[in-house]
Amino acid sequence: MKKSRWPPTLLTDLTKIEFVKEQRRLLFFVNRAAVCLLLSFLIMVLSTFRLRLFSSLAFLCTFLSCQELIDAPVPSLHWDKFEAASATPLLPADCQKLEGIYRIEVADDDFGDSAVLKWSWDITGTDTTHYLSIFCQEAVRYFILQGKASGDSVLLNGYWRNVENTKTGKARFVIANRRTVFGPDSAAQGSVFLRGHYGMFDSDPEKEVNFRFKRPLKEDSSFLVIAHRGGGRNNDLLPASENSLEMIHLASRLGATGIEIDVQLTKDSVPVLYHDTRLNDRLTKDAGIRGELAEYTYDELTSEVTLKRGGRIPTLQDALHTAVYNTPIRFIWLDCKGESTLRRIRALQESFLQKAKAAGRNVEIVIGIPTEEQYGHFRRLAG
Repeated sequence: MKKSRWPPTLLTDLTKIEFVKEQRRLLFFVNRAAVCLLLSFLIMVLSTFRLRLFSSLAFLCTFLSCQELIDAPVPSLHWDKFEAASATPLLPADCQKLEGIYRIEVADDDFGDSAVLKWSWDITGTDTTHYLSIFCQEAVRYFILQGKASGDSVLLNGYWRNVENTKTGKARFVIANRRTVFGPDSAAQGSVFLRGHYGMFDSDPEKEVNFRFKRPLKEDSSFLVIAHRGGGRNNDLLPASENSLEMIHLASRLGATGIEIDVQLTKDSVPVLYHDTRLNDRLTKDAGIRGELAEYTYDELTSEVTLKRGGRIPTLQDALHTAVYNTPIRFIWLDCKGESTLRRIRALQESFLQKAKAAGRNVEIVIGIPTEEQYGHFRRLAG
């Protein structure tokens, strides 16, 4: 069996993000504690046993039902110019000419001094859509945009997000002199200038932010940006559930070149994507069942369980199909959650490696094994 190398990965310091999130969680629980203390006081002053019993039940229901649910929804992206019949999608070759390191020249808020622009794509149904992701130096702010040509201009339309909180909004950019920028002269890339505006939530973009091309990205095929849990955790306030097909699509739009996904087996031995061993409020909402995931069949899970930010628990087969055929992702890490999953995962790994090769895709699929004992079991399977 070929020994897989560990690829270099993009490491990001998330200390500041986690600190802000912990502050938000602390504020939530302080508010809940205040409500509970008020109810406790009311219980103490009520005189009759019946009223005390009623108040105690109300107190318990209030405490148990106070669950944090913070969303940062994607704003409406309608823009008349962008939707006009005369605006046509950019060609993939033109998209790549916009990639690079950019200098941030004007910004009403602090985005930092530099930003990275990178194009990616994904396929939904029969439609292939290209996305430009912009990651800014400060405040963990990013943009996801689509591009169209309109006359001698390029229109970029999408939204921005601040990962530290729920701030988001519309974003629109215009690049003038399209025919010069995308012409045969490679030196013209240095003149790329994105003049843009962004807004808060669904308000019209009015705040100014501009990007000027500084230098191209370094070409290094061994460098990977790997998205954890398919692209992000539920508490990262992304518009998709962790370990879902929607999250894999989002990871691709954000420019990830690899994903890590968590795999375990259902009662009827179907490999599915799910991180925790139990069905819980952290990962699901309005679920009609609770307990160990392995106690339920896949049909029971799909009919009774909805993931926290929407969608159903996907099978590993569907996840691999999405990554291989619908995204440019080229590295997939399968985090195996138990020894019993190894045989099933191994079979799917081999199958999709062959499918990727047949499709002309250079995809590496690696199985993560947590213990020496399971590694020995895996070697016997591979042997």
